[in-house]
Amino acid sequence: MTSLKTDRSSVPSKRIAGRRTVVRALGLVAASAICLTAAPRSAHAVGSENFEWHWYSRLGMAWSVYGQNIQGASMNLLGFGIGGRYEEDDYSEPSFVAHVVKGATPDDFFVKSEMTFAIWKQYGGPFMQPASNGGQTITVQFNQAYIEAGNFLTPGLSVWGGARFFREQYAPIGDYFYLDDLSGQGGGIKYENLNLAILGYRGFGATTPAYNIDPDPTIPGDEIERFRTIFAGNYKFEFGGEAKHHVKVHAEAHVLQAAKQGSGIPTPANGKADFGGVIGAKLHLGLGQGNWSDTSVRFGTGIANGAAGGAKTYQTWGAANDEGTFAGSFGIEAVEHVGFRIGDAAALEGLATFHYTKAAYEAPAGVTPTAAGPHEKQMDFSVQANATIFAHKNFHPVVEASFQGRKDGVADLGTAVKVSVVPTLVPTGELSAGARPHFKLIYTAAFYNDAAREQALSAYLQRTGAGSNVGHYIGARTDWYF
Repeated sequence: MTSLKTDRSSVPSKRIAGRRTVVRALGLVAASAICLTAAPRSAHAVGSENFEWHWYSRLGMAWSVYGQNIQGASMNLLGFGIGGRYEEDDYSEPSFVAHVVKGATPDDFFVKSEMTFAIWKQYGGPFMQPASNGGQTITVQFNQAYIEAGNFLTPGLSVWGGARFFREQYAPIGDYFYLDDLSGQGGGIKYENLNLAILGYRGFGATTPAYNIDPDPTIPGDEIERFRTIFAGNYKFEFGGEAKHHVKVHAEAHVLQAAKQGSGIPTPANGKADFGGVIGAKLHLGLGQGNWSDTSVRFGTGIANGAAGGAKTYQTWGAANDEGTFAGSFGIEAVEHVGFRIGDAAALEGLATFHYTKAAYEAPAGVTPTAAGPHEKQMDFSVQANATIFAHKNFHPVVEASFQGRKDGVADLGTAVKVSVVPTLVPTGELSAGARPHFKLIYTAAFYNDAAREQALSAYLQRTGAGSNVGHYIGARTDWYF
């Protein structure tokens, strides 16, 4: 799978860059210290009446018994956090909210603006140090920058514009947004339980389908750029009274214009117009006593077939067909996410995922597909269970286990069993799996079958050389949000 993190490093001078990053690092450290000391005993926003500051961050270190650098090297076969997120790399996401117009009651007209940054590091080095990741840049980008007017014209109606997350369903133990995970630049409206948006998305580099097309390499400056337009909407039907059950239906239409330069000019072979559609639904059951169950299924077609490894629908999978389009392809996502509370003794969370994708590409007659690809299909699954034990109000040891599988095309099925033991200090004393900040010691063991090891299906196996069927991850991490 392709990483969403792109290298935008630009270091004109190591000496100048080093001085600048020292100042930035010290500033971030000071801000972190002030923020943590000012944080309340539970995770709430910090700010004044008209201003809020939210912050999610995780920073840590990792060691391997083999001596390799495994900082941020996931042991999962699916990528990202599905199957266990304790090997995730350093990441920080500060968010600022300004209440431009703040009503006296929730039904009053309001205007708010939100700006969210994503900060991560390159090349697996430390997140912050005097040399700022060994002289390489730390990447900073906008995740959100939008303004919203609520209770506009009528109570319950809001309108927004800018760049924004368009998502709701989240499984914390897998760091996984599912069903409706869209983000982009555009606008939308919301009325009661109806949510509509138009979002623009553009890929960079060598992508499928192509967004940057050069019709004639011999002619400089004739490149064509295009982007995908996504029309998305969902509606939530509530029932069950105090149980607060609901069914949520979700739909998307993806449109990719042809890469044409004008009337009568031929369209490049890799720049044809293409389309995709998505339909999905989620059933939420409130089971009482803090227990719940979420069951979700999503089906996407054409250029909206993204599903493999938990991909977003606009992350099109596979190669195009003989006509240069993705007609005939599809992707399926199925998720079961549950949570149970055992009084003040423990909190349990479970996550099961299944993804199947069929490419538009089909091997020509007489050609036998090989494990090296191109692949006509992909399948992966995971079953994960997490237990947070409230041994003491300030000590919450966590035990987690998962079983994962992945099969790319005709290659053999790779599997992994992961077990994590995570002693966790919780200064706030809040008896909740979501209490923050956390100070964690982490040990994870992963047991791979021969197919997973030989194909190096995880970032950990790729980093360590895939010399063993057993992997060990030893780490320490602090994470917080408010």
